[in-house]
Amino acid sequence: MVDAVKHLLMIVPFFPPMGGGGVYRPLSFVRYLPDHGWRTTVIAPRGEAFWIRDPSLAAKIPAECRVIRTATLSGQGVLSAARSKGAGAQSRSSRGFALGRRAGAALLVPDTYLGWFPFALRAALREARTGAFDAVYSTSPPETSHLVGDAVRARTRLPWVADFRDPWMNLRLHDPPSALHARMHRTLEARVCKRASAVIVTTRWHELVLKEAYPRARIERVSNGYDGDDARSVISFAPALRPMRFVHAGMLTQKRSAVPFLEALAAFFARRPEARADVEVEFVGAREDDNERAAARLSLTDRVTFRSSVAHDEALRVQRQAHVLLLIKHIDSRYDGLVPGKLYEYIGLARPVLALAPPGEARSLVESLRRGETAGPDDVADIARKIEHMYAHFRDGILDRSYHLDPVPDLQRSRQAGELARLLDRIAAQRW
Repeated sequence: MVDAVKHLLMIVPFFPPMGGGGVYRPLSFVRYLPDHGWRTTVIAPRGEAFWIRDPSLAAKIPAECRVIRTATLSGQGVLSAARSKGAGAQSRSSRGFALGRRAGAALLVPDTYLGWFPFALRAALREARTGAFDAVYSTSPPETSHLVGDAVRARTRLPWVADFRDPWMNLRLHDPPSALHARMHRTLEARVCKRASAVIVTTRWHELVLKEAYPRARIERVSNGYDGDDARSVISFAPALRPMRFVHAGMLTQKRSAVPFLEALAAFFARRPEARADVEVEFVGAREDDNERAAARLSLTDRVTFRSSVAHDEALRVQRQAHVLLLIKHIDSRYDGLVPGKLYEYIGLARPVLALAPPGEARSLVESLRRGETAGPDDVADIARKIEHMYAHFRDGILDRSYHLDPVPDLQRSRQAGELARLLDRIAAQRW
């Protein structure tokens, strides 16, 4: 039982009707924080400011949550507006996006969402003047949201929590364009970590990195998770008897590539040609076009399909009807310590997982839970062996029995919302 309801002002760059992986963590906090005594007001860009949309997610925003949608001059907003005039396909040029990202990193610090800053700050301060808030929350990437959170903190003296879904992108995951850019990003990251009442991370690796870099900062870990209600809503769906279906649901962008898996699949078919008609693969979500080109080059278009993002409820059904859920991590050692939020959803949906991940927390999670098989994200030979191994289980009728697929209550998002609420309770109390 909670004594009094507190009010959280949330700075959220990705929020429904936007789609994509960055939406689900803040949306889950908005959904479950009220159970722990916190109501929310969200400051977010208008829905057209991102190239992935899922209007169905708006139905999951609680009626008591106030959402303030602002204009933006972000690079993504401009690109999304241009893309919306075309066919609307969620496949972008790998080469074109890489060039655009490098140009944006050179010209805009901390990121191409910098043009959202004045609109978000104006809206946040207007809300802060008219409402009684107990804390401010910002989430990244993009890190521009933390600049907004810091500015709100400075003007209102509210306690501020900075939630890093991923590490500082243009410092720790991408190469800064120059030494000057690296110093600027390092300065901004240090400023956020030193000024925030608490900094939240999602992995042990990132927790250690920031504690070592900023020993006086308050670094807390609140992992990602899966939505138990979502998982239960599709529990009645099951895979067809045949063919064996691999499904990847999520983005294939920024060095997260399906090409090694496709090469491994082609090698498996070459070794086991009788299996070709008995295996199919579907990729659902936004992607870069080198993936489709690889499928064509490898003569896999009869067994591999790509389609754009679908409404989240439909994506859940598609995943539940897969025999194996495919996880692909980045082919870049800087991402080794990260755990994709998608993995937790896979766990919640209780299907075997083939995780293409290097040694690290994501791979350890699959192996410790005995949830499926793992291989390096670019180890084509090992991926082919794991495909063949799981196919043998499927052929023998023992695929599900070969893995532990029980629910994991500690990984449910309602639990993580409780952790965030307890942290917010502590820093709100310290204000007085």
